[in-house]
Amino acid sequence: MKNLKIGLCGTGNVGYAFAKTIINSKALIEKNYGLSVSISLIGARKGKVQGLEDIHTVTDIYEVPKSNDVDVVVELIGGVEEAYELAKASLKNKKHFVTANKALVATHSKELFKLANENNVHFGFEASVAGGIPIIRIIRDGLISNKINSFAGILNGTSNFIFSKMADENLSFEAALLLAQEEGFAEPDPTFDISGQDAAQKTSILATLSFCKHAVIKNIFFEGIDNISPLDINFGKQLELILKPLSVGIMSTEGVTLGSFPAFVKKNSLLAPIENESNAVLINAENVGSTMYAGPGAGAKPTANSVLSDIMDVGDGKIFNYEKFVENPLFSSFENFSCDHYLRITVSDETGVVAKISTLLAENNLSIDNLIQKELDKSDGAIPLVIVINNSDEKIIQKTISDIQMLSEVKNPISHIRILEI
Repeated sequence: MKNLKIGLCGTGNVGYAFAKTIINSKALIEKNYGLSVSISLIGARKGKVQGLEDIHTVTDIYEVPKSNDVDVVVELIGGVEEAYELAKASLKNKKHFVTANKALVATHSKELFKLANENNVHFGFEASVAGGIPIIRIIRDGLISNKINSFAGILNGTSNFIFSKMADENLSFEAALLLAQEEGFAEPDPTFDISGQDAAQKTSILATLSFCKHAVIKNIFFEGIDNISPLDINFGKQLELILKPLSVGIMSTEGVTLGSFPAFVKKNSLLAPIENESNAVLINAENVGSTMYAGPGAGAKPTANSVLSDIMDVGDGKIFNYEKFVENPLFSSFENFSCDHYLRITVSDETGVVAKISTLLAENNLSIDNLIQKELDKSDGAIPLVIVINNSDEKIIQKTISDIQMLSEVKNPISHIRILEI
């Protein structure tokens, strides 16, 4: 029976769940795969970990890749630069390397893929995107004969949880965020999730694999979710629209569009029923058409399961050369991205306001698909005006919003949410 020894760096929620998964699944893996997997060494700054005291532990994580008793280094410490140094040391020491760190992969994939290929070792990062959904191997293996045209998905479980609670329980953004933190789906400092950066990093990873070119984070448009109001979600319901934190990658004759942002989808969209911390990815490919993959996007156990799947790749002798995906840069632009748009404009209750806004829309060759004017929601002499604008590209809609915002009758910043047909 083949033996595979793991050096584990990081014993937080995910690291501890991974260690317990290895221990609890050992007999099952041996029976089904003829592979003996064990954790031979732990790198933990605080020393011995409760519940894992029997495993040899060092406080210097950089000792782990030097050990002759380690075949695979598993990095679950988080952050970027320290994880990057650990990855380099592991690969140079000809250790297979597995990580759940999307920031590491998004930032340093080009260098690390090259190092892995040079040293003939596997670099696994299944757990870096979409939690328990095996989306990396679906693109890498399952869709290998397909040219991928586009992907769209919910890649941040925290944001999806917040939107679900705002919609289902009529919570404010702040109350929904607090609930997410209490339930363990949001960090004490949630900036990374609610700013859109987390989803943008995952988008860059999926784009690199989907389009076989290196997508860098600086070329990905992203918006946060912290300006979303329950008002917008409720108006969306009236329009039969559901708000989701979406990430998209679209290949067209005009180029590639990459973005992560809040967006409305129609009630009959495949992504509409994906709620709470769940993730989903909808992929359109040349031969199979559209396929969707959904599952838990957050939580220690689903992430640990994805880490273990990379370990099984190593056990099967798979060494996948990802370097070919990052040889050429992927250029993308969001300016020409086209979709319908939702605008909520708070205006003074005066005659002629709608006519002024309609004139500005006409001047920019934009047409109104739907309009809601809620007189009953008047507050301090102002009323919300909701306009749905037919297909418009990003450059034009941003100019139009700026023009409308300058009207003296507009009282608050305009709420703008894209509407996607997916």
